[in-house]
Amino acid sequence: MALNIQENVSLSDHTVYKIGGPARFYTDIKVPEDLKEAIAFAKERRIPFFVLGAGSNILVSDKGYGGLVIHLAEGGIEINSTEVSVGASLMMAQVVAKAAHTGLSGFEWAIGVPGTIGGSVRGNAGCFGHEMKDVVKAVRFFDTLSGEFKEFSNSECEFEYRHSIFKKHPEWIIMYANLGLKKGDPKEIQETIKKISLERSGKQDIGTKSCGCIFKNISWARKDVDKNYLLNRFPELQEFKDHETVPSSFLIDQTGLKGKKIGHVFVSPRHANFFVNEGGGTAEEVAILIAVVKEKIHQKYGIWLEEEIQYVGF
Repeated sequence: MALNIQENVSLSDHTVYKIGGPARFYTDIKVPEDLKEAIAFAKERRIPFFVLGAGSNILVSDKGYGGLVIHLAEGGIEINSTEVSVGASLMMAQVVAKAAHTGLSGFEWAIGVPGTIGGSVRGNAGCFGHEMKDVVKAVRFFDTLSGEFKEFSNSECEFEYRHSIFKKHPEWIIMYANLGLKKGDPKEIQETIKKISLERSGKQDIGTKSCGCIFKNISWARKDVDKNYLLNRFPELQEFKDHETVPSSFLIDQTGLKGKKIGHVFVSPRHANFFVNEGGGTAEEVAILIAVVKEKIHQKYGIWLEEEIQYVGF
């Protein structure tokens, strides 16, 4: 079946933020062979491509994207004992539910992560003290330069805080991930999922037009972060001295920026690392709010926040 490539498709309809201009070209990928055809289409026209998952952790430019947007619609899930093979396009919550139904534990925390498996592997997503690197055994991907499908082990993925080797290689498209879980008690697993879901809904703006956390938390290990100086200068940071990171939401809150608004976009009063589009918001307004928050944090703490979201079309 020939690949169906559409033109001038509004990307605001394909992002949780409901922000973004049109994609010059757009296609849904259902089987791996379609992916090869899509990449060939982009190469022939010498245009860039971008792989779109759930659209939950991205900010698309108001002018849109001048290349080919590839939406991975293909994906399944296979369970062999405690190993789970999942397609990159599957939502994290779907995999959590399937694992729980099968009595597999170790992935309950992922109910708190919006987005797909592919995006979560790429950014080593995590919450509640867990990350993708804790469960990923192998990742299968398509190398658009060689035209071959390849597989990396966990160590080859070079996972770091909110980072993996795939962020350095946009020419590699994640197709599948193998997760290593463990047998558990189905009742306990469901209780854990319920507890995490309640905690998340109580702290975060679930169901709003936002793209999750805007900024990475600040690692004490960052070369530009002087831990001793900050702990002495700002007593409020003492509660995080034994943690690996300081929550960006805490710093934003301490700087009095909750509720700060630019146009139709505002810093959430519930979770300061969530910027919410009240409706009619633009990428420009989000970008300005990001710049304002970064500047205010730098003025007070001497730290530059780093974006966790991915910019598209800028």
